[in-house]
Amino acid sequence: MSKVRLVPLGVVLGAALSLTTVLAPVPSGAAPVPQPDPATARVSVSSGRAQANERSSSSSSSRTGRFVSFASRASNLVADDTNGVDDVFVRDRTTATTSRVSVSSTGVQGNAYSTGPATSGTGRYVAFISAASNLVPGDTNGVVDVFVRDRVASTTVRVSVPDGGGQGNDASTVPSISQDGRYVVFSSFASNLVPGDTNRFADLFVRDLRRGTTSRVSVPATGGQGNGPSGFSSSTISGDGRWVVFESTASNLVPGDTNDAPDVFLRDLRRAVTSRVSVSSTGAQGQGVSSDPAISADGRYAAFSSWSPSLVPGDTNGVEDVFVRDLATGVTRRVSVTAGGVQGDSSSYQPAISGDGRRVAFVSGASNLVPGDTNGTEDVFLVRWRAGTTTRLSVSAEGAQADSFSNDPSIDHRGRYVSFTSNATNLVPGDTNDMLDVFVAAADGAGGRPPSR
Repeated sequence: MSKVRLVPLGVVLGAALSLTTVLAPVPSGAAPVPQPDPATARVSVSSGRAQANERSSSSSSSRTGRFVSFASRASNLVADDTNGVDDVFVRDRTTATTSRVSVSSTGVQGNAYSTGPATSGTGRYVAFISAASNLVPGDTNGVVDVFVRDRVASTTVRVSVPDGGGQGNDASTVPSISQDGRYVVFSSFASNLVPGDTNRFADLFVRDLRRGTTSRVSVPATGGQGNGPSGFSSSTISGDGRWVVFESTASNLVPGDTNDAPDVFLRDLRRAVTSRVSVSSTGAQGQGVSSDPAISADGRYAAFSSWSPSLVPGDTNGVEDVFVRDLATGVTRRVSVTAGGVQGDSSSYQPAISGDGRRVAFVSGASNLVPGDTNGTEDVFLVRWRAGTTTRLSVSAEGAQADSFSNDPSIDHRGRYVSFTSNATNLVPGDTNDMLDVFVAAADGAGGRPPSR
């Protein structure tokens, strides 16, 4: 899926990764032959498999997990990287090649940082934010914008632009992209992207790249505009571009919002309806902060994290948990639990949900979700909530637990591969750069051949 937990505006993260898989030599002109992957592999590496010489982070997977985009400050992942700032890269796990996408249509590197990638289903399109002013002509607003790179056509366009043309008059961030790359959702402080934007808050917008239109998402079903900021930390668009989940502190998006806390909302772009997601199975509103929204490809399931103890019965741990809401049946369940249903003994957050909604990757500092968790730090877990199983993914191919924290997961459509950032040095052999790295774990634990599409 294209969803990724994106860094706040102005924060530049990074992670350095080295893929341990080596592809067999391929005759010139022949199709690459996928080779077996280990259960855990490093992907923020150069095409020559050199580990990054600076930090890497913020990964996002394509539908099959073949393509993983990420941000890195490293200068040795591609040739001629001399700008000294974070760039956005894509790793093709099948051909074992790495390319830079935060460049102009003529291939010129950005003159300021780029980060926060979101990958389309095929991996052809990558949305990202950048402070660079030279990625497209006429970028003179001096703020962070949202861009999309077409990796096939080798073109870069700016998407955080007004409906009638021109450029935004304030910063934009946190993109999410539909499976076909047509729709891009993003948050913006700009007041000129749509007519009548007078609330002076960050709002959520969607850009239709086919029609060249921009519309506001974070609005009440009855019309008007939100009375609080929206989409400032993360948002996700469904595979077909119809549904958007987002975080907002606005109290007027739905009736009866009186909890005075950030909530997670769902916007049906086709029907122009806004509803609240962070509620119990009876429809009762939460009593704490809810955030980190993610949505399945078909728009049926939404995942989010919440501090509220009232969303499910028996929530007595007093920490942040991860929940999944079935938007068709209205059932909300807690998924950051052990295989036996025991609640975590520390916070869980940053969910990423598979295309069918059955698998959810998340970050947790809990030590009781799986046996033998004694590293005392945050790990990445995968729950198959229908099957009632919870596994830890941020481990080495041999099953050794990470010697430092892991976070920021992204999951492919089938839930087979999960990419994440880690500060650990023992997940793959030869990790000696002492930097944040980006890894991919096989959710079933056995590795296998990289995706061929």
